[in-house]
Amino acid sequence: MNDLHLYELVLLGLGVLLFLILSAGLVYYIVKKEEIKKLLFFFLIPILMIGYPSIQEFSISKDKIAFTKYHDEVISNPKDSLAKQRLSEVTEKLQKRAKTPEDIIKISEAKLLLGKSEEAIKYADKAIQKQEEENAEERATGSITDDSIRTKTAVKAVQLKNLAEIQNINIEEVDKGTLQNQLKSITVSRDLEAVKKVVAKKTLQKYRRSNN
Repeated sequence: MNDLHLYELVLLGLGVLLFLILSAGLVYYIVKKEEIKKLLFFFLIPILMIGYPSIQEFSISKDKIAFTKYHDEVISNPKDSLAKQRLSEVTEKLQKRAKTPEDIIKISEAKLLLGKSEEAIKYADKAIQKQEEENAEERATGSITDDSIRTKTAVKAVQLKNLAEIQNINIEEVDKGTLQNQLKSITVSRDLEAVKKVVAKKTLQKYRRSNN
């Protein structure tokens, strides 16, 4: 339910409430032996109100599975144009619902793999900002969160931003040795090592093309 928009959550809550009210009314009508056909018609309203958010939640779950599938395929074969197209399509859907720093980071990573460096930087910055907001809220409320997860999230966002900035570099302004050193100097966590290899390969290929 965390992936649903506020209006979808409100719609779901109101649908459940209306369903309970109508159920109570149905019991009353049965006890009083009154005609219930008209009342049954109104049950369509809460069913639709509950059904729409539920369908959306199911659709989001499918998109997340597809996202992981195409993300892994692009890493395995960065030249797979079909996988890149599918990853781009599912990323466009999920980025509208990305709320947590973790979800926003996934969007940044996908943008990076798709060669959209500026958008990758944008979402990395957004993830960092979101994490800072959550940290401030936790300090204000005194709530407890796993610091290791929080730190890992912030570090990963910075690493993605660094990779995106390298990928977005003006090739004409650097020589090959400098470019290779900059790529080597970027430290990434284990789960970003494959992404770094893709970025390094694409960036060096771009350099070679520009110098041929």
